[in-house]
Amino acid sequence: MNSPGVTPDQLLHDFGLLVDAQKKSLRGLATASGIGHETIRGWKDGNRFPRNTDDFLRVVQTCLKSLKEGAPAPRWNYPEWEIRYQEAKRAWENQAGDSRSTKTVPLLAGGPPPPPAIQVHGGDYVAGVKNSIHFGDVNHNHNPQQQ
Repeated sequence: MNSPGVTPDQLLHDFGLLVDAQKKSLRGLATASGIGHETIRGWKDGNRFPRNTDDFLRVVQTCLKSLKEGAPAPRWNYPEWEIRYQEAKRAWENQAGDSRSTKTVPLLAGGPPPPPAIQVHGGDYVAGVKNSIHFGDVNHNHNPQQQ
């Protein structure tokens, strides 16, 4: 059986330890890496998986270059962090895909069935999608009084 590799939670835990082992403040780390401190805080403390590979690895590289004296040696070098990030990203994308595909809309007892999640008219998303506007009858039903 194949090992599942690095999970997103494991990667973020190890990232938190790496950030704690470097000598810069969070704002100093943000300045040195060019990545916003709230973004780094979200990865470290907010358990938000980093979606941007380059940004995450830039922060990792900055941390590896500025470790505190007396801090334990990092468990992984930069190329190993790249590999671990890619493994965790695949696992994270698979989790996200699984949660999207298994989500169902509950039916209310005695109520009508829910409308389709998305209706498309002329290439515009009408229902279920942010920033869509549609005026009039989506199903193009004609009013018999107007005929």
